[in-house]
Amino acid sequence: MTISLLIDTDPGIDDAIAIWLALSAPEIEILGLTAVLGNGPVGPCAENAIRILDVFGRTDIPVHVGAAQPLSRSYARKGWGVHGVDGLGGIGLPAPSRKVNGEDAVTWMAGILTKATPSSITLAPLGPLTNIARLLQDHPEAKRGIREMIVMGGATLPEGGNATPHAEYNFWLDPEAADIVCASGVPITLVTIETARPVSATPARIARIAAADSKVARHVADLLRAYVHESKADALFDPLVMVYLLRPDLFPASDARFRVEMGDSPRLGALNWQPTLEATPHRLLQAPDPDAIFDFLAARFQQHA
Repeated sequence: MTISLLIDTDPGIDDAIAIWLALSAPEIEILGLTAVLGNGPVGPCAENAIRILDVFGRTDIPVHVGAAQPLSRSYARKGWGVHGVDGLGGIGLPAPSRKVNGEDAVTWMAGILTKATPSSITLAPLGPLTNIARLLQDHPEAKRGIREMIVMGGATLPEGGNATPHAEYNFWLDPEAADIVCASGVPITLVTIETARPVSATPARIARIAAADSKVARHVADLLRAYVHESKADALFDPLVMVYLLRPDLFPASDARFRVEMGDSPRLGALNWQPTLEATPHRLLQAPDPDAIFDFLAARFQQHA
């Protein structure tokens, strides 16, 4: 069965690898990319989305610009942090070949989802959930088209955050949006920091990708080398969303209930979760075998010259 996919993204090194994996998969039909603030401002994130698609020559996939600010907070990040000078590791990807599509991302997604067969489209939010929360709030009728969401966000351990001791970056940047999405009743599978943390780009694993020796594999290897700072490799967060879509058998999972700390809480953005044996729309992914993940990535990227 073909997976019809909408990707909401803030590219980002790991976003790029995730999107290239989706583009490499004959099982996936990407309907479009929507950009959100996060790893950088939304405009440059949208331009990076086009640069990522250009590697595959996919000028047919639309890119729409979404939220520039969180729902109820301010965003003023400067620079791309661990993602390099341009958000894509400074590896020399060309400038975008085209302009973004004109329609607002949320309005465009709502149009796609309301016209779709019920429960037919998967959403893959890779950044803060601002666009998705606006979609669910402003266009509740769009929920009918959503099959499920595979979300990258949250930290399950009390001191497991990467933005604060308590909070993962995507949920911390817009906790109100994250809580709206978690409370929406839409089926959500969550890739957390703890899911991804063991899946780091060690030199041996980067060499495994580089040995695939296709154009995209070489780009991925270059990005992973750029992702190493102070001799420490960051985890492959966003690509695990796509790996799960393609190989769910690689991930232990459990049912849980999710909410997110908001307001003036000292634990702002923290994921509140509880395991449950009762029916729930929420699933929590556990850490996979890192070498199995890199073997899968290498095999997929080897197929594309």
